[in-house]
Amino acid sequence: MTDNNFIQDYIKAGKGVIAAKKLARKLTKPGTLFLEIANRCEAEIIKNGCGFSFPINMSLNEIAAHYSPPIDDQTIVPEKGLLKIDIGAHYNGYIADSAFTINIDEDPKLQNYIEAAKEGLEAAIQLFTPGVKLYELGEVIAQKIINRGLRPITNLGGHELKQYNLHAGPFIPNYKEKMHNQVLKPGDAYACEPFATSGIGKVENGRDAYIFRFVKRIKKNMSYEHLAYMNKIEKNFKHLPFSPRWIENNNLISKNKIQRTLETFIGKKILDKYSILLEKTREPVAQEEHTIILDLEGNKIVTTRE
Repeated sequence: MTDNNFIQDYIKAGKGVIAAKKLARKLTKPGTLFLEIANRCEAEIIKNGCGFSFPINMSLNEIAAHYSPPIDDQTIVPEKGLLKIDIGAHYNGYIADSAFTINIDEDPKLQNYIEAAKEGLEAAIQLFTPGVKLYELGEVIAQKIINRGLRPITNLGGHELKQYNLHAGPFIPNYKEKMHNQVLKPGDAYACEPFATSGIGKVENGRDAYIFRFVKRIKKNMSYEHLAYMNKIEKNFKHLPFSPRWIENNNLISKNKIQRTLETFIGKKILDKYSILLEKTREPVAQEEHTIILDLEGNKIVTTRE
């Protein structure tokens, strides 16, 4: 990369995410269907000239991540709790990824979780400059969360972003873990995402998965029908995570065959699935996230800040 043109693409993706976040805040009221919020926020990304980098995540309380409304979901926003909304968009494959947590009934105790995650994120953004090691970001994140009597989730963290690649390699830990010693440099883009909880600070996979990703093509032991479905999934979603809702919305596979096809493709390792992630002790979790980039001169830009 010899010029900053790609930076404008990151910024454009960020504007799509900001518009969807604003809409999500407006729509999230007790009794509203998750599905309505998801469909309208995702439509807002398209309206802003961007594509999806992953399905909207709407993870409640002890679910830390990866709940995205399935087809015909009847889940509604409850009267109280912590609802994490994680939204992603891309422009020319350059990704913006941002999350925030809504304290549905403004419970002061739960607000502390949000403030802890926010303060951790802001401390990391302040430090985000060329020459800084990723674990140094983790150290300041953890300190802010611990200062509020909570714990960071240590097996979740931020991730490098590359063109059409949501999890591109290096990891921003949410505590001082020295193995993550990569150094920030001009041209880098990362999603930084602290999670704060009153639990033990670890997540485990839940039984269900609502988000999938195309991994590889295979030809062996595939019917013509399955080959056609595989081609459609790859063409429409590339290697970015997708929702079965999008398969239905785009009429790629008839509705009554979607679930069975996904299960077959997971079995054949054509697809990966993203299981919901649950805090191990089932304590509430708050998440805050921004996409931060360094241009080729090393200037910092937070593309998803409203």
